[in-house]
Amino acid sequence: MCSPSPSSSPLTARLRRVGTLALLVSLLGCKSASVGTSLRIEVPEADRDADVFVDGHYVGQVGALGQEPVGPVMLAPGVHRVEVRKPGRFPVQRTIRVEAAAPAETVLEAELLEDPA
Repeated sequence: MCSPSPSSSPLTARLRRVGTLALLVSLLGCKSASVGTSLRIEVPEADRDADVFVDGHYVGQVGALGQEPVGPVMLAPGVHRVEVRKPGRFPVQRTIRVEAAAPAETVLEAELLEDPA
C-alpha cells in the first residue's frame, strides 16, 4: 500500500493555497476585480431604475452599478448576455464578447423603448 505523503510539506501547502485561490476566483465569477472589463450601462435619466441581468443573474439597477453596495460589475473573458429590463418598456438584450486584453471598461448604450401594449 502507498503511504500518504506528509501534508505539511511546502509543496502541499503551496498547492492548497493555489487551489483556494482558484476556488475563490471561480466563486466570484463576473464580480472578480482582477480580470476582465468593468460594465457601464448608459440609459436616459428616466430609465436609471431599470434592472440589469448578466448571464441570467440579477446584478442591480442601472443607477446603482458602480456605487455601494452594488459596486462595479466585472465581466471575465468570454461571452456574456446582458439584459436591461423595466416594466412598460421593451427589454434591451446584448451579447458581449470580452477578450483577455479587453479595455478597462465596456459601455453598453440601452434605449428602453416604451411598450404600447
